[in-house]
Amino acid sequence: MVTYATLTMKNNMKNNNVKGKNRAVKKDEENKHHEKKFDKKKYRLQKYSNKYKIKQWEERRKKAVLRGFYKELEKDQQNSTQTLLNSSSTSKNVNETTDKFKKKGYAFFKAKQEYRRKQEEKKKRIEDAARMKAEREEAMKNYREKKMRNFKILSKRTKKGQPVMKGRIEMLLEKIQQSVT
Repeated sequence: MVTYATLTMKNNMKNNNVKGKNRAVKKDEENKHHEKKFDKKKYRLQKYSNKYKIKQWEERRKKAVLRGFYKELEKDQQNSTQTLLNSSSTSKNVNETTDKFKKKGYAFFKAKQEYRRKQEEKKKRIEDAARMKAEREEAMKNYREKKMRNFKILSKRTKKGQPVMKGRIEMLLEKIQQSVT
């Protein structure tokens, strides 16, 4: 016997199944939308992390080294194919390779000279700075001594507190003699 209660339960179950399917579809759509969402943590790592920047630099460096290696390899292959085709030009290729080594050696020698020149310039700059510092210190020492001597002369007083004019007149005389000469 089918009662009203059993029918309503069956209908509710069917509706729940349909709703469940709709929920699954909505979840899939939300997951798709969620995948495209901005990842703040990843962005901050890329923007501010020194470790990430070093890793990126190392990758670029490796790629550059590999690129240079493959470029040299390709040049060597081209040179080897040319030498096979032109047996008479083998002596020229040998000369080219020796020239290449000489150029590399020359470049090394030139770099070494440049390094030595920079080291000498640096040493000269340091010596000049030390000499200038010593001269400045000597000038300051002389200036302080002269100022102290003048202060002592000008600060002398008699027993009654009047300034001693002898030292002042001698200073004026020295100034006049310096301006004349």
